[in-house]
Amino acid sequence: MRKRASGVPTYTVPEAAALLSVSQEYLYRLIQADVFPAVRMRHGRSQGRYVVPAKAVEHLLDGATAEGGCTEVADWAEAWRTQTTGGAA
Repeated sequence: MRKRASGVPTYTVPEAAALLSVSQEYLYRLIQADVFPAVRMRHGRSQGRYVVPAKAVEHLLDGATAEGGCTEVADWAEAWRTQTTGGAA
């Protein structure tokens, strides 16, 4: 989380996966299934890459710690989407 403390607003998928203790492949699957927030960076038809908002990783980890239980990522992602878009779907 040092990047975020330094003012960097995003993590690479490998960095986010390491912080969340999941494999990169699993995090990519969650992103592609639209159950984990990410920004797709690409131009035209190139494959591009994903970056993960640092706030999303921190919010997920803080929520799991505060609640002291299991957090369902799909439910959390829906709440995150609602919160960050001001209620627009």
